[in-house]
Amino acid sequence: MVAKPDGDETPKRAAIVQLDRAWVESYGSGTFQEALYELSLQARLAVQAHQVAISYVPDGDFQAAIHTHSFSEKYEKYNTYDVMPTGEGIWGVVVKSRRAVRMTDEELHSHPQWKNFSDLLDDRGLEHPEMRGWLAVPILRQDGGFVGVLQASDKYEGEFSEDDLNEFTHLANMIAPTFELQYVNHQLEQSNVELKQFAYVASHDLQTPLRAISGFARFLQEDYQGKLDEKADKHIERIIQGCNRMQTMINDLLTYSRVESRARPFQPTDLNEVFDDAVAILASSIEDSGGAVTCGELPTVASDPSHLAQLLQNLIGNGLKYCGDDPPHVHVSAENSGNEWTIAVRDNGIGIDSKYHERIFEIFRRLHTHDEIPGTGIGLAVCRRIVHRHGGRIWLESETGKGSTFYFAIPERSNEQQE
Repeated sequence: MVAKPDGDETPKRAAIVQLDRAWVESYGSGTFQEALYELSLQARLAVQAHQVAISYVPDGDFQAAIHTHSFSEKYEKYNTYDVMPTGEGIWGVVVKSRRAVRMTDEELHSHPQWKNFSDLLDDRGLEHPEMRGWLAVPILRQDGGFVGVLQASDKYEGEFSEDDLNEFTHLANMIAPTFELQYVNHQLEQSNVELKQFAYVASHDLQTPLRAISGFARFLQEDYQGKLDEKADKHIERIIQGCNRMQTMINDLLTYSRVESRARPFQPTDLNEVFDDAVAILASSIEDSGGAVTCGELPTVASDPSHLAQLLQNLIGNGLKYCGDDPPHVHVSAENSGNEWTIAVRDNGIGIDSKYHERIFEIFRRLHTHDEIPGTGIGLAVCRRIVHRHGGRIWLESETGKGSTFYFAIPERSNEQQE
């Protein structure tokens, strides 16, 4: 069957094709709201109405709605009119029935719910514009849940037709999967917020008794110094080490969860200063190990400086922690490849077998289980998350017994957009 050229399409089919194109083009919009606005413009032309609105209304909750209007010059003063009905007025007909509604002008203005709707005011005190005739189609999830409505009023000429209803139904069916994804994303964001709040509360509740246990164990060490046998001393020391390790793990988990949530604008960051801050924090570890941490000239990059400080602190700290018989030496250097900076953190430690190179950046992937090397299995997962947030990548080169070099590459200039 040979398809007819565009010029031979019926007006009805041409309008639907135009809506299809508008929907595809809306994917280039910067935000969900912008996509709704572009679609509303085309939907208004498709049914030849003075006013069209597409609204994302999760679970019929109009208080959480994202609403967009498209008005013609007839409603010039309402171009920025933005009031979301409560769902108790004429909109409630669509929400409760979960079905499309097409009303003539007479049916609309005689409907008992119309009065509540027409009395609504926006922030400037403007009443809702007069509507002549009404057409509305619900946007539903696959499970039948209400996630939005596509609505038009005041047709240019005559009343809204069955064809107008079909075109709006067609567009609503196209929009539905995206609205469902928006709904799922909204639910995940809510769950994420709740989990983070729980994590912060739980961390406080966990760290308080841990500090008490560690503190009393130290009191025992001091009060009974020289009075306990070697075995008792070792037990107390293990209690203190266990508490310290637990506190480190809790802090690492909080850092891991905060990397994405603490989205702040990137700013020019001198990595030499970031390096100095990291070394200052690790000063006691460097002194205890008898080792050294050095660096070459480092660049200025667009970044979240607190996150990069955490990144360098974790990588340098690992070089100090996982050392062999010789005093540890960690060196940080940088190389530019034209559009990104690659930072290398090289150590002379125990090295890592190649079979672990991919897995080592996964959370809770510990390669050593004995007490002399007490890693939590979170630090490198934090590093990867930080690098990915900067639009970069992280990897390592290492052999057992020959030290390790961790590399992370980040764009010379970040185009990160805030959520």
